[in-house]
Amino acid sequence: MPMPHVPVPPPVDKASLLAVDLDNTLINRDAAFRSAAQVFLAEHGLPSESVEAIMDLDRSGHTPRPVVVAELTEHWGGAVSPETIAEFLHRGPAAHVALDEPVRRALLAVRAAGVPCVIVTNGRADQQEEKIRTAGLDRLVDGWVISESVGSRKPHPEIFHVAAATAGLPALDRASTWVIGDAGHTDVRGAVDLGLHSVWVSGGRPWTETAFWPTHIAVDVVEAIDHVLGERPRLIRDRVPDAVHQAEGRELEVYHADTGEFRRRLREKLRDEVTALLAAAPGAPGAAEQLAEVLEIVHALAADLGTSPDTLEGLRRTVTEGWGAFDARTIWTGRYTSSSGASQP
Repeated sequence: MPMPHVPVPPPVDKASLLAVDLDNTLINRDAAFRSAAQVFLAEHGLPSESVEAIMDLDRSGHTPRPVVVAELTEHWGGAVSPETIAEFLHRGPAAHVALDEPVRRALLAVRAAGVPCVIVTNGRADQQEEKIRTAGLDRLVDGWVISESVGSRKPHPEIFHVAAATAGLPALDRASTWVIGDAGHTDVRGAVDLGLHSVWVSGGRPWTETAFWPTHIAVDVVEAIDHVLGERPRLIRDRVPDAVHQAEGRELEVYHADTGEFRRRLREKLRDEVTALLAAAPGAPGAAEQLAEVLEIVHALAADLGTSPDTLEGLRRTVTEGWGAFDARTIWTGRYTSSSGASQP
């Protein structure tokens, strides 16, 4: 029986635009804010352990600043005035940001590939631009769009259209524009609403949104950029190199991973395939083949644990016999119902 296709990632059009988030994507904003907070605490003779309270309140900059001012004023019992706290937050982490060398090299690779790269960030214009210049990003990208300056915030479409104009493009090409960022509700949501490609920078976090999904998930921005440029090493099936050579006459450059890398690549592969499955519409063409790909990865993970497919199937049957399957489509509300019928948490 002939194979329906060669199961290797298909080539994609060269990206026409990279719209990349700033905070906790290109720069480690939280680390810089922590450093700024530690300096502030030392300057005002406040307990150093208060840095954790500041970080918890800050929520990566997403908590409204007036709320942070009020909470910290109360936390310190009025020892520091609200105006002083507000000034600290106004300065923010800008003076403490730094650009990691791998990120710098990744951006140089984007430039070498001839792909326009624009920073798209929510926030105050003066603070965000200071971060960009302090980190040296102004010398590595083709421009930036800051929400305060354009009157539009991610995920609203307008800010992405402005990014295309900033890059000198006549229009936003939905088929070849990529959005990279760490915030699902702004970066990925904005990309999905416009029909753009997206890479969510997870930082090791799981994707928990169920209404939409990114095109791809990467641990950091370097991996995200590598994916867009098509330069990320990835695990492929054993016979793919020969199949590509026979079908296209091309030789894939490959190597064989050691045990540690193989386990890591297996998990990356599972993440990629499940992300693709969830991002597709239910019942979309190829959904069964996508499930088969996921199943093959699960079998490979089981084999790495010393578990055969038959043993795995036996474990599945045992769990199903004990707890049932999903045939009844039973949904738990998260609450319990007492014998009297009253709903209790």
